[in-house]
Amino acid sequence: MPRRRRRTGPPHVAFIIETSMAYGREILHGTVQYVRENGPWTVFFEPRSMQDPAPPWLEHWDGDGIITTLYPQFSELIRRTGIPTIDLDDQEPRSGLPSVQSDQAAIGATAAAHLMERGFTRFGFFGYPQFEWSRLRLEAFRRAVAAAGFACEEYEPAHAVSWGHQMPAWEAEIERVSRWIAGLPKPLGLMACNDFRGVQALDACRRADVAVPEEVAVIGVDDEILACELAQPSLSSVIPDCRRIGYEAARLLDGVLAGKPPPPRSVHIPPRGIAVRQSSDVTAIPDPIVADAMRFIREHACRGIRLDDVVEHAGISRSSLHRRFRASTGRTIHDAISGMRLDRVKHLLIETELPLHAVSDRAGFAHVEYLAAVFRKATGATPGAFRRAHREADARSPSLRPRPGGRGGE
Repeated sequence: MPRRRRRTGPPHVAFIIETSMAYGREILHGTVQYVRENGPWTVFFEPRSMQDPAPPWLEHWDGDGIITTLYPQFSELIRRTGIPTIDLDDQEPRSGLPSVQSDQAAIGATAAAHLMERGFTRFGFFGYPQFEWSRLRLEAFRRAVAAAGFACEEYEPAHAVSWGHQMPAWEAEIERVSRWIAGLPKPLGLMACNDFRGVQALDACRRADVAVPEEVAVIGVDDEILACELAQPSLSSVIPDCRRIGYEAARLLDGVLAGKPPPPRSVHIPPRGIAVRQSSDVTAIPDPIVADAMRFIREHACRGIRLDDVVEHAGISRSSLHRRFRASTGRTIHDAISGMRLDRVKHLLIETELPLHAVSDRAGFAHVEYLAAVFRKATGATPGAFRRAHREADARSPSLRPRPGGRGGE
């Protein structure tokens, strides 16, 4: 149908983007930045989930352009409006509309590189086979590990999920996933197609009594921070560059509205890097006794355990555990306990307002003075100076700057 014409003035654009997950919210931040820099636009926006039906106002909406992540749900309705639309959906990449999407191949390759850098030589993939974005991530992950001479096992779900990723019966499925993970050779590097699949993988590992990350290191995709931080252990994740996706989508629509032809192919945006958390922050440990000892240390270091507690848990002599521990990790047992406690201190200093005595108690240090001495020796700074430096760095960081760490987040 011919597109309806509007009165003159700033472009009137609808952002029909799901806001129930960080992926969509970050895209919105990118579109907002473009509008601030290149507007004015008048924008219509309302909160949405992936399951919401088509907006009732859309069929008769008098607008100039649409940017949407939810194209498959109401594709025919959008086509009937005749309104220029930018498709940001990763689940149906062949809409024929101008589109901007995450580079799925780069995401899979980035996850593979992260796990291989940590010494893993056995790999698995836990995804949604019916979704093309998951299949593309698997293909790239598998190519990357194959190029290094390794193989990748894929989990085959018993049930398909809905378009919004809901499992029909997770409790029934998890027993199957647990058996699959338990039967794979260890240590294993496991990529989940997204963070919610990653949280499910961690749940399955717990039920299979498999240590994460010592026996299975898990990495997801999307950096859904709430899900990743609430996971136990916290979940590492590939960080898609959603703000750039939103920014490029707005720029593409602006060009279309100005009469410029859209690019002949989808624009693919590579990820920013990796947010490394506990689920993959490890070097592969082939010795099962040492892997179990590391799990014990990770779970109990901040409860004041000592070396003798680790030896008792391992069930072998102190000298034998020392020898095997150093051979597998390059560190002593004491170093591992201290390192876990210091990591907890850093997290609490950066993420909370707890006073130092509370930080000391939660990290397993008997005295604040001892914590301060150990922390200064390890970092070169007092706990207070460390906290202030991170707060000042956060205050200076522009919204589109990659998160601290290597490769835009690692």
